[in-house]
Formats: sequence, structure tokens, C-alpha cells
Amino acid sequence: MTRLAAVIQARMGSTRFPGKVLRPLAGKPLVEHIIKRLQSVNEIDLVALAIPHGDLENPLIKTAERLNIPYTQGPEEDVLARYIEAGNFFGAKNLIRICSDNPLLDLTLLRSLIERHLNKNADYTFSPDSIPLGTGSEIASLTALKAIAQRTEKQIYREHVTTYFHDYPQGFHLERVPAPAYLKNQNFRLTVDTEKDFNLLDILYKKYSDSSNAIVDLQTILSHLKTHPHLAQLNSDVPQKDWRK
Repeated sequence: MTRLAAVIQARMGSTRFPGKVLRPLAGKPLVEHIIKRLQSVNEIDLVALAIPHGDLENPLIKTAERLNIPYTQGPEEDVLARYIEAGNFFGAKNLIRICSDNPLLDLTLLRSLIERHLNKNADYTFSPDSIPLGTGSEIASLTALKAIAQRTEKQIYREHVTTYFHDYPQGFHLERVPAPAYLKNQNFRLTVDTEKDFNLLDILYKKYSDSSNAIVDLQTILSHLKTHPHLAQLNSDVPQKDWRK
């Protein structure tokens, strides 16, 4: 059995920014940057995609095949089912949930989450701290995700995979990991929901990515935004969806 799989939930049909997962960023599709970032973490046994069914996803599937990245397909709105199917297919005991619009997820925090989750044999591990949007990740055991699927059919818990842990923590082993100091209480928006979000990331990647295939350093990005506050204003007015509604 695979001990730990990083599974990227990805689809072509984003409501606000269709096709964003394949939008070229510094010469590579957005999702490829996420894949390369995860592949640099030695503790991760497998990096894979969880993609919805449908012909619309064919370009994403072709990208996965080009990069030699395994994938599974499942319901578009029932993301919980997609993760469970991925866990079953890959024989993964634990799944890192990764969103396909976050190319700057923090690797230091991710490694801390992995260490705590595996050492404590947790059901769900996350950081409760306020950090830049798009830099976080979380880990859940396949057993716990299956338990949620058995307990509820509510759309909010099927679409937003780990919400149930927060609303009903009883009976689950939760681990809370503090974020690194450089991340805490930084309110930069480093996810890609809209064109404005992408434009900011495009500026940052053009400055700090290079042809050596090196991973863009998040601390460098944060330092740059602090000294160039006008850049952070480029997408500061983008409203974040209230997914509970």
C-alpha cells in the first residue's frame, strides 16, 4: 500500500476562470508547476490528479499523460468521491489534498504536516493559522474520508472534502500544526481564481522562475510582495467565494 499520495483536484471547467489549470505560467501549464513542486518532496510516494468525467477534461488528461502523472476520474461536484476513488485506485493510506490553482503551496509547512500526520497516525492534519491564500495544504486518511462518505450526503461536505472534520471533529483524530513564522498573518492572495490572480502570479514567476527547472521559493515571493506593495494590490479586490453559501 502507498503510504502517502498527493492528489491534485483538477478540472477544466472553473466557473470564474475556465481552463486555468493549463494556462501557461512561465512557459508551463499552471498545474505542471504544482506537480513539480510536489515531486520535490521526498516524503510523498505518489503525485496524481483527480479529474472529473467528461470530454471537457481531455486536454488535462493529455497533459497528465505527457508528464507521466497518473490520474483517476470521478464525479465533478462530488469531490469527496473523487478522492476516495483515487485513494482506492492507488492503494493510498493517506491523501494530501491539493487544489489545482495553488502553484505556490508552502513546502516547509507541507513537510511539517506530513511528519505530524504520519507520526501521530492522524485522521486529519492541517494548520489552523492565518496564512496567504493558496499556500496551504492538508492531509486526511482514506479511512476517515470513507467514514465521512458514509455519514453524509450533504453537498457541502461532498464538494468541500475536509469541511466535515471541522464541523464534526468528534470521533476523529485531528492534528493541528503551526505554520512557519514567515507565513503567519500574511494576507497576500496567491491562489488563481481569476485573471487578476493569474496576472500577479505571472509577474512573480517571470521574475523568479528560471530555465533550470528550480522550484520558485515562496519566502522570496513574500519578501518581494512586502517591498512592492503595489503588486499585492493587483488582486486584493478579488472577492473570495463563500463556499458555505
